[in-house]
Amino acid sequence: MISRFKPLIQLSDHEKERFSSIIQKERKIRIPSAETTIKEAKKFNQDLIEGLLNNGKISEAIVQWRKFSYDYFLEQERNFNGVILKEIANIFEGPKELLTCISNKLYALSNISEAKFYNELNQYFGVYSGYISPYIYQLCLSNTQSRRFRAGKEFEQIVYSLYDYFGFAFESQASIGKKSFSKLGLGKVVDSIIPNTDAFSKLRIQTIVGSMKTTLRERWQEVVEEIQRSSLPNIYLLTVDNDISDKKIAQMREHNIVLVVLDSVKRSKKLSTCHNVIDFEYYFSNSIPDVLNYWEQHI
Repeated sequence: MISRFKPLIQLSDHEKERFSSIIQKERKIRIPSAETTIKEAKKFNQDLIEGLLNNGKISEAIVQWRKFSYDYFLEQERNFNGVILKEIANIFEGPKELLTCISNKLYALSNISEAKFYNELNQYFGVYSGYISPYIYQLCLSNTQSRRFRAGKEFEQIVYSLYDYFGFAFESQASIGKKSFSKLGLGKVVDSIIPNTDAFSKLRIQTIVGSMKTTLRERWQEVVEEIQRSSLPNIYLLTVDNDISDKKIAQMREHNIVLVVLDSVKRSKKLSTCHNVIDFEYYFSNSIPDVLNYWEQHI
């Protein structure tokens, strides 16, 4: 009898740990990396993205590229969710027993109308979904955490792809390893250096030390700590956040942080006259070329 199955309130620690391990394993297999995602997103929308870039609309290109990347990711996540939800009844005893019981009930139905069968199926679907809701909760929690992490990684990969597109020399911690950065006294907050770590070791004021954050919440304070700890002349903080307070701008100005934002954000009344705030258009057309031109003349 289906009524003998008591609703699950929460998973035991053992099942929670086991389910988490399954989710992580399948996520690595079925969800493409951030780098692959942004490449696929561009491939399917290349004309639009490159058209914007060729017309100097860097900010809009970033916005659209992130949107296409997120859409592509959601397709992969949808398939991933389907695999995980299917596996619940294959792996865990309680859901397996309930689904078997429901299957037997439906199989035994005969001589009933299509509407009646639909109602029976819908009712059992609700019963089973409710029973596995603690598993669904764990899956949703894992997806939320993964999305937050990926948002930053995809933004970072888009910026690196733009560097490559425009032929700008750079080195990132991801490409050459954390040790190369730590030898220079740089922490994990620093994502990249233009043109490279060798230039930084020779004359750091003629390099662009970059950090990327999709939003400017509490963690942007890590950039301030990095400047103070590493004695950096400044840091370029790239973001797609569109809600930046006057207080944050003032704090960044005091600590020599150059904030790189979308052009629509830069044009806003409160930021249009802030000299430590530039848009992606200026960053790519002026800030980076100026640094690279210096090293071309002093090699």
